[in-house]
Amino acid sequence: MAQNITGGWPGIGNEIVANQNQPSSTSPTPTVTAQNPFAASGGTSLSPAATPFNQVNSYFDRHLKSPYSEQWTLGTQQVLNSSTTMTLNYVGSTTKRMDVSGYYNTALTPGPGDPQSRNLYNYIVPSLYDRSVGSANYNALQFSLNKRYSSGVGFDVSYTWSKTMDAGTDGPDGDVAGGVPQDPYDVRAFGSYSRAGFDIPNILAVNTLFQIPVGTGKRFSTGNKLVDYFVGNWQINNIFSAHTGQPYSVTVSSDIANTGNAGDYETMNLVGNPNLRKRTPAEWFNTTAFQVPAGFTYGSAGRNLLRQADSWNLDSSVFRQFPLGESRSFQLRGEAFNILNNTVFGTPASDFNDGPTFGTISSTYNTARQLQLVAKFVF
Repeated sequence: MAQNITGGWPGIGNEIVANQNQPSSTSPTPTVTAQNPFAASGGTSLSPAATPFNQVNSYFDRHLKSPYSEQWTLGTQQVLNSSTTMTLNYVGSTTKRMDVSGYYNTALTPGPGDPQSRNLYNYIVPSLYDRSVGSANYNALQFSLNKRYSSGVGFDVSYTWSKTMDAGTDGPDGDVAGGVPQDPYDVRAFGSYSRAGFDIPNILAVNTLFQIPVGTGKRFSTGNKLVDYFVGNWQINNIFSAHTGQPYSVTVSSDIANTGNAGDYETMNLVGNPNLRKRTPAEWFNTTAFQVPAGFTYGSAGRNLLRQADSWNLDSSVFRQFPLGESRSFQLRGEAFNILNNTVFGTPASDFNDGPTFGTISSTYNTARQLQLVAKFVF
């Protein structure tokens, strides 16, 4: 991809082309040069507009400050034996002056009539604007139990119980889960101070390595070196992971508040219990629990109200080692990813304007089971 640097008016021209020099049967060799990567696209006009005030662009506060984070931890560690250690930690942090983007110079308050007449600067259209007004905090209890590999066994168990809250947004221009604040002039209002789009309260990871104790020098031996060579040297490995689903917002992509905000900012009103006893891809949450806000108002549901499906996965492998002297070996591996072929559904359509697909899921968060065989020579 090639893109020029985008600036403010009058240098607002922007050219971007992607998928350059992709080999194909008709064009097997490169045809685009670094000297003029836009030649094949025909180019676009780089002439400035007559005025900058009618152009939606991306700006940032000239007093933008660097964010900072304060972190603290308190923990204890216990050695259980020569190879096993248990650790328990409390970890906390608070972050200030985080970047908040989304549309700014919208109407100061919701209401009828031309929203631009109520803008902060009514001669300028609303534009994307970055400011260092966001904040976040994180608190977690972290536990781990680790056994270093010895006597043919090794394992690690890690569990984190945490909560992450933030105000404003979870990504530039609101393009990450969580969206932008409903009121750009008060990033904590109307439920915009909420759990972060990447808040995952429970995370568990367990990995194990087990060498079957059969063969020469192992706990179980046939007493015959040749037989031990063929029946021994097997190893079984597992990686299990599970975590709570990520949050998402239920929105309506219309300017209900009539503030001139073109972003997906408005959440729905919560009028009932959004949770279902049995969720299916055809109905992941109770859509009747949400209502479009009345005109000239913000939604009451707040951001990141609901969560995706919880996720869990098991990867397993079986190794067979064939020693070839002291420093060389041949290895066969059978590996399975998502061995139980568990399906984790993706994020449901959560914009009321999605129509008949509102509240339904058409994608998966994970991939289907994958199997592979590997041969490896170690020297």
